[in-house]
Amino acid sequence: MAIDSNTLNENLIAELSSRKIVNETFRRLDPKKKNKIYKTAVRLFAEYGYDGLAIDQLCEQSSISKGSFFQYFPSKSHLFEFVILVFDDYLAGWIDDIRNKETAVLARNRILYLYQALVINSRLFPDEERFFLYVSSSLSHATVAVEGIDLSRHFHEYVNEIIRRGVETGEIRGDVEVDLTSYLVSLIIEGILRRSYAESDLPKIRTEEHLISFLFDGIKA
Repeated sequence: MAIDSNTLNENLIAELSSRKIVNETFRRLDPKKKNKIYKTAVRLFAEYGYDGLAIDQLCEQSSISKGSFFQYFPSKSHLFEFVILVFDDYLAGWIDDIRNKETAVLARNRILYLYQALVINSRLFPDEERFFLYVSSSLSHATVAVEGIDLSRHFHEYVNEIIRRGVETGEIRGDVEVDLTSYLVSLIIEGILRRSYAESDLPKIRTEEHLISFLFDGIKA
């Protein structure tokens, strides 16, 4: 769930270098090489998890030597933190992009637009989707912890923004706390996306239409 890019945010890389998450040698690398290492790490962490990813494998597929790896990153845990923070930066930019592009007024149409964007993105960038699903359930890893990071927060904050506006305009009931309504809506959407990505038996035909009807019209006959 991230905007595809051929370059990393160099301001973020400079910040990560100052925080000793990446070494200065990595910061000075050619942007394309940095991006290749990042994307390779995303794919391998998504496929093998933190414990299953071998540094030798990453080096081979990134076309770098093992010696170079340790010139770029203090350890594998630093690599993992680097990838998570870059990915989080992409997510923030992606949600901002959705916010700036969507023109709908009604909350139900804004939720539909967001859901469609999430579905399209997960299909276009399956490695990023798998990485998101892995990391969002693994940040409590016994070896690695990234303080204060919740990869879903950008999505939750945007849903909260939509719901709050819907309450203000009278489209959404106001007798339930906005935060609770936003949480439940986010939970339903995330659950559908996770099941859909896992290729379960979830009906795929007109899912988005039923989702919006369910959320805004209810299931009562």
